[in-house]
Amino acid sequence: MNTRVFLVPLAIAAITIVPAQALLVPFTEDFTSGAANWLNGSSTAPGWSATGGVDGGGYISAPGAITIVFRGNASADASGDAFVGDWISGGVSTFSAYLSHNAPVALNFYARLDAGSGRAGSTVDFSVAPGAWFQLEVPIVNAPTSFQSYGAGSFATVFNGIQNVQIALSATQDPSTAGQTYNVSLDRVAIVPEPGTMALLAIGALGLALFRGRLHGRLAS
Repeated sequence: MNTRVFLVPLAIAAITIVPAQALLVPFTEDFTSGAANWLNGSSTAPGWSATGGVDGGGYISAPGAITIVFRGNASADASGDAFVGDWISGGVSTFSAYLSHNAPVALNFYARLDAGSGRAGSTVDFSVAPGAWFQLEVPIVNAPTSFQSYGAGSFATVFNGIQNVQIALSATQDPSTAGQTYNVSLDRVAIVPEPGTMALLAIGALGLALFRGRLHGRLAS
């Protein structure tokens, strides 16, 4: 079998697995050079720090009360709309983000993954202790262990058209936090593909590398 003929179509297929709109899988927003058009809960620019994030690099921060703290909205072109599109056909298996805060007690956070028109998947609450980065990680499956509600929609009608990625403070908090506002930080917001999709991408990349290597060798000879 001609290895080049077999692998090049796979490489092309892997590179072109990009569903409608701008969904990019896998993708991680690490805020290396700025806030990447993310907004705070008031829909204004959050704070940005060049160092101090999970991997020592950039992160964003905003004051947080019992409401949405960070907004990665399609209307603002957050992260170049890398999170916008059909997560089901795009093979997204996991959503994750790193959070930290300066409250004196643990705070409860959740993610709201929004498709518009009242359709939104609200995750279970995550208890985040103060003073350290915590990874909020959500399997994208239709299960109560991942999502408490879908608003006016369903799992299918939410995740076939994600428009906004939001991080919020839960209404359920330690009583000592009532009426208080704390500084909340966000880093490395990510979507990860299913293992099968990742394997296809790896095979495609290998095939493309082999093809380029052989082409270079022919041109050099």
